[in-house]
Amino acid sequence: MWDTRYRPLKFTDVLGQPGTVQLLKARLQKGTALDTSYIFSGGHGQGKTTLARIYARAMLCLNLDKSDPEPCNECDNCKAILLDQPGAFSERDAASQGTIENIRAIVDELPFSVFGAAKRVYLFDEAHRMGAGAQDVLLKPVEEKKMVGIFCTTEPDKIRGPIRSRCEDYTIRKITREDILVRMQYVLAQERVEYQDDAVLMIIDHSHGHVRDVINKMEMVAQLGPITVEGVREYLRLSVISLYYEILLSLNEPQKAISLVEQACERVSPEDVASGLAEAAMNSYRLSNGMFADFAYADRDLGRKVYAKYGAGTIVWAEYFLRSRYVSRISLLRDVLVLTQVPGNMPGETTGRPVLIPTATVQAPISEPLPTPNAVSQGEVSAQVPVENSQPVSQVKPASAPVKYLTDLDHNFVPKLEKPRGPDSGPPPKLTYPGQSNDDLDKRQLDPDTWRREFELRWTEGG
Repeated sequence: MWDTRYRPLKFTDVLGQPGTVQLLKARLQKGTALDTSYIFSGGHGQGKTTLARIYARAMLCLNLDKSDPEPCNECDNCKAILLDQPGAFSERDAASQGTIENIRAIVDELPFSVFGAAKRVYLFDEAHRMGAGAQDVLLKPVEEKKMVGIFCTTEPDKIRGPIRSRCEDYTIRKITREDILVRMQYVLAQERVEYQDDAVLMIIDHSHGHVRDVINKMEMVAQLGPITVEGVREYLRLSVISLYYEILLSLNEPQKAISLVEQACERVSPEDVASGLAEAAMNSYRLSNGMFADFAYADRDLGRKVYAKYGAGTIVWAEYFLRSRYVSRISLLRDVLVLTQVPGNMPGETTGRPVLIPTATVQAPISEPLPTPNAVSQGEVSAQVPVENSQPVSQVKPASAPVKYLTDLDHNFVPKLEKPRGPDSGPPPKLTYPGQSNDDLDKRQLDPDTWRREFELRWTEGG
């Protein structure tokens, strides 16, 4: 990797861990560094293993200056560690070399002295991958301080309690983007690669501050030439970011806005588009007000245009698009149209705040299906048919026959009772309106009040 090509690293090269470095140096100055074991925990790519190697060299350095306890990188022990030669220091990958047999082999060689060192030092990378049985084998030598173990892990909870209680635990914290930028500028200068600060910040933000990931991505982008914003966006597939700002700028042009949303949905999911729109809105506000902005999702030029167009109302977009989960493209398109079609939804208008229609509660109008026989109870029949001067429900005789439905001339659903028939009753009679025959059905219209009285009479008399 780039950062290890130029010179061996020292404590002064460790990024963002001043407290941890100070404590480790204090042990070196007092000569107690070999008296205990250590756990270095933290996120991946934050420098745990690098710091452990520096500390191991310092512990075993034959020329250590206690007034400034930095490894000399010139003595036999320092060179052996730098060249990965066998000696007092050994680095093991716990994921592949953390079996009981491997750990027992380490314990078996502890009684044998090693030239130039009081104790052997073992660095276990990915220590959480070490099995419970292997950790049990290590417990006794760690407890009796026959060896120094440095356990590097992203999951310290998986290291067994008895071992953790016998180690000093150091948390390697996330490094600030400013510290990473300074280091990357040094690396790029050594490699003689042209770059733009915004492009490097974009890689840093996209890597979430993990130094190793930043270096790997920069090395890949540098293969194409100078590290530019355009090149980084192409490599990291961030070209869709500009679409988010263009969508915000075109919200007063429904046809254009919908077209851009369709383009964005072809590259990422609707939910990602909504999150991107919210992030673009927030970054536009931040950039224009001197606040921190995530450069992986920032387009400075378009962001300034968004803020110039909407002003403080830019924040409204973030709230709008973060309040719903867009499981489909249609729901996202609908909400974009709501912004442009409903009066008062655009910032700067009367309300200044969009009225969000929750995706889960919006449904298209559905025609009510024609009820089927036996589908409605007596109470529901009474509720659907208005009756004047009706008796209390308790006095109404229950229907003893199935309920039929037919459509009235004024398009209301009305029931018609049919008397029970035996198995030999023959075909059912034709249904008619009260007071009418089938022949009269198309000749005259029954007065609604008359029909209601007739229906009430038939209902209460059971026929």
